[in-house]
Amino acid sequence: MKVLSIIISLVFIIVFNFCMKAQDSTLSSGPSYDLDVNYYKNRYVETDLMYKIVDNWGNGFDSLYGTRNMRPILHGVAYRGGANNYYHKTDKRSNSNPLPDDGIENLCKEGFSHSVYLYRKNWSSAPVLDTCECVNDDRNVMQYDQFDYFDDQHVHDMLEIVYNSAKDDDIGPVYLHCWNGWHASGFISAIILKQFCGTTDLDAVTYWDLGTDGANSSPRYNKIRDRIKNFKPYSNFMLYDSVQNKICPPMPEFIDSSQLHISIEHLVIVPEAIPINTVLILNSVKFLPSKTTLSNPDRNEDLKNIIKALEKSPDIVLEIGGHTDRSGNEVTNKKLSESRAKYVYDYLIRKGVSPSNLTSKGYGSSKPAYTNRTRDGRAANRRIEVKVLKKKAESSDKLVDEGESVDPYENKLETSLKDLFDKKIGESLLLNHVVFEPNMFAINDTNSVQIDSLAEIMKYNASIKIEVMGYTDKSGIPEKNLTLSINRAKAVYDRLIEKGIAEDRLFYSGCGDANPVAPNTYRWGRDLNRRIEVVLLEK
Repeated sequence: MKVLSIIISLVFIIVFNFCMKAQDSTLSSGPSYDLDVNYYKNRYVETDLMYKIVDNWGNGFDSLYGTRNMRPILHGVAYRGGANNYYHKTDKRSNSNPLPDDGIENLCKEGFSHSVYLYRKNWSSAPVLDTCECVNDDRNVMQYDQFDYFDDQHVHDMLEIVYNSAKDDDIGPVYLHCWNGWHASGFISAIILKQFCGTTDLDAVTYWDLGTDGANSSPRYNKIRDRIKNFKPYSNFMLYDSVQNKICPPMPEFIDSSQLHISIEHLVIVPEAIPINTVLILNSVKFLPSKTTLSNPDRNEDLKNIIKALEKSPDIVLEIGGHTDRSGNEVTNKKLSESRAKYVYDYLIRKGVSPSNLTSKGYGSSKPAYTNRTRDGRAANRRIEVKVLKKKAESSDKLVDEGESVDPYENKLETSLKDLFDKKIGESLLLNHVVFEPNMFAINDTNSVQIDSLAEIMKYNASIKIEVMGYTDKSGIPEKNLTLSINRAKAVYDRLIEKGIAEDRLFYSGCGDANPVAPNTYRWGRDLNRRIEVVLLEK
């Protein structure tokens, strides 16, 4: 009997362990059917990067209650926002906390694989949730971690989490959140866009500013803007263009420039978009109290950018304005501000800037840009500003996105398909109405019209053979640009075959970012360079 008892006990232990392993396996598995990119994009009706799935008070999507200001970063892969504590309808608590219980539970039910709290403060109040019943009737496990958005290693680790979600369809989306869904979540989101969508430095900063809902005026936020601009994408976390095309949302079609932080870099890159009388603060030009000189002005990025701006646009005239904080009496402050402005003026003249491009003026403490109640505010008020007094008359209704006004290139690039008959063998024709969004190669209702017209012409002229050539702008990595350009050419090639053109009359190739037809410095120039040309091979 004793032996039998031992055998029964062993069998029980074996069976119990087997069941526990099976249970652990079940609990650790993801949703049983794919909750893919399109599922989330359609479920949340995601349009652009500023679209709010959940509003500032946590409303808008009941199944995500507990979150706040929730917006897409990458469709079906990464989302940003805050934690709805202060505005919670039933369980109000301090705003400076992680997600409430229902926020964690609802994200888990929605199929999220990970949630990340971006601050160190009050992490001990975070709820714990191992598993939940997911929307697809399976058990889901969502991990909740704390990372510091100002720690470079933590930024790397968060990018790895997002990368794994983008690469593996079995891993659900990631929710990265701060308290309000504005500053810290905006920072990591801008970094994610630079890493996975090829977003430029200034566009990433513009995105951050727009995502603060206007809470972006403190001088301390310049540190965040600088970190966004200085971030360099990791080579081991790159995505194929085909993945980018699926997951990267666009910026809003219309941008309110009043919400943006306009820097001297904009005067270098998009001078045509900056109105006359615009005032730009030189954030890297910082004077110590009572001082009128700078150490190492040759290394100052803002001063370098003024020189670049005037070299590229010699028609610009700037006022160098000096300012002080409210310390001291106003007579002294006025003289101090004049001396600071004159110091910068004289430095720029020594560097070759023409005196006809500059004036200088001291304003004392009469025009504070920030509060004088704090040390940071006073330091920021000891500043130099440049005011745009004169420039070439150009459209200035947009700041970063200049729209489709192409100035001298407009008539040059206007073409007609009838011109194809006048081309010599080997000459190319620009399909100027076939326009692609950044990182995109899909044919849509807009860019298909000219392609369909080309197909009709080729049907009635059966001897014509062409090569379709795709191009990109200079954004991104050259190797990726080449692949993207081939995909664009292939999309047009496929459309022509779909419209009845025989394959033996068509060839396609990609040229990457070679042979630009407009400057890549400007948004409208980059729009034009993302193009299709057809080369006449036979007629």
